[in-house]
Amino acid sequence: MKNGTNGKLPLRVKLSYGAGDLYGGGATTLISMYYLYFLTDVLQISPALAGTAFLISKIWDAVTDPFMGIISDNTRTRFGRRRPYFLAGIFLIFISFALMWAPLPFRSEGIKFLYVLISYLFFSTVYTVVWVPYNSIAAELTKDYNERTKLSTYRMIFSNISGILAGTLAKDIFVDTLSPGDPGRGFFMMSIVFGLFFALPYIATFLYCKEDPEAMNAPRKRIESMKSFLTEYFVEPFRLKPFRSVMQMFLFGFMAQDAVLALAVYFLTYYLNMSSMMTLLVPVYLFMLLAIPLTEALSLRIGKRKTYIISCILWIFSFVLIPFMRSPEAAKSLIYVFGAFFGTAAAGISVMVFAMFPDVPDADELFSGVRREGIYSGIFAFLRKSGSALVMFLIGSGIQMAGYIPPTGTVQHAQTQGFLNFLLILFISLPVIFVLIALRACVKYPLTREVHQRLKAALALRHAEGETADALEENELKQILGDA
Repeated sequence: MKNGTNGKLPLRVKLSYGAGDLYGGGATTLISMYYLYFLTDVLQISPALAGTAFLISKIWDAVTDPFMGIISDNTRTRFGRRRPYFLAGIFLIFISFALMWAPLPFRSEGIKFLYVLISYLFFSTVYTVVWVPYNSIAAELTKDYNERTKLSTYRMIFSNISGILAGTLAKDIFVDTLSPGDPGRGFFMMSIVFGLFFALPYIATFLYCKEDPEAMNAPRKRIESMKSFLTEYFVEPFRLKPFRSVMQMFLFGFMAQDAVLALAVYFLTYYLNMSSMMTLLVPVYLFMLLAIPLTEALSLRIGKRKTYIISCILWIFSFVLIPFMRSPEAAKSLIYVFGAFFGTAAAGISVMVFAMFPDVPDADELFSGVRREGIYSGIFAFLRKSGSALVMFLIGSGIQMAGYIPPTGTVQHAQTQGFLNFLLILFISLPVIFVLIALRACVKYPLTREVHQRLKAALALRHAEGETADALEENELKQILGDA
């Protein structure tokens, strides 16, 4: 079966591809929303030290993520370049996720910190091994501009379903209901259930998401020297205007979402005195799901760039409502209004950035003459995890300096008014700043539908007639898409 065509993809391929992001959507939601809370309030590691564990792990990711892109691009098996890693991930996803949430019997904060660092490094490596090939294969399933948007739509539907389940069940059900006196046990039970939930769908992704067989004919790339390696894999990608734009849109768009999720549990618990995360997450994720097909329809009408810009504007508007949530009574009604605007905005940002990403390797092929999806996916994986870690570090360090009082056992303490004021300012300002940076990058994004159609035509001529085919068109496109 050959999926890498210009036609429509079978439904089973879209469903199987989308199901793969149950892992990405759910795992990142749980880590962004609860892992810092788990470390500070359950394992009782200081917020600054917990945030440092995230930051240190990124030194390892700086090596593993780009190298996984190289490995994925150079893999040649009877299952293709990407699919073997889906098969390996079925077991690795489960075990790595469960180890992160294990209740620790140690009293020493130093030993607990060391365990957290090692287990998070293991999880991060497994995430790289699976996510880089998964993100790469989207560009190889179809070359059609609009079909890639549909693939992103299916992906985001599954991702947000996973996010809803993860965000609402993790604490409210597994901790508060099933294990109210032992939150460590509750989070560990959650990790076992969700570890299986994330891992098993990759059986279908492996079976049905088959890349274009032509990709297997691409020559392997060898690392000749450190200089050539750094140039090819860390310098050349950043010469592409579409990549620089999408990179910033992806990085800061998801850093904004991570900031909201990480701060929401503290904001609801201490500022609004609400114990249930469902109060916020249900309206947010409900409107995200409703907005995903509307986002796709809008992008098919006005384009991916304009849809992303509209989503950013809605995001900023939604945070204007936060200062009016001064009590649980006032917040209950406003949260649904906030959920409508924020959920719609988050859906637009997520769907569009993953719809734009598969177009970037097309632009790269114009310059390099080869397909390097894995390299770009590796860079994206590093950026995703680095951005998340930076957010955790900033929030962990920030709330500790602001005077956060951690619980004693399962007893939570009242926070000072100064801390609550800082929490409100941080909850509003940090995500909005990130979204403004992403919005600025989107305005400069040059790969519109029309430009992409011209790009596809130029590449088709090159494949058919050789390197000199339609040189004038290629030179004009290079001026639009690169620095040359």
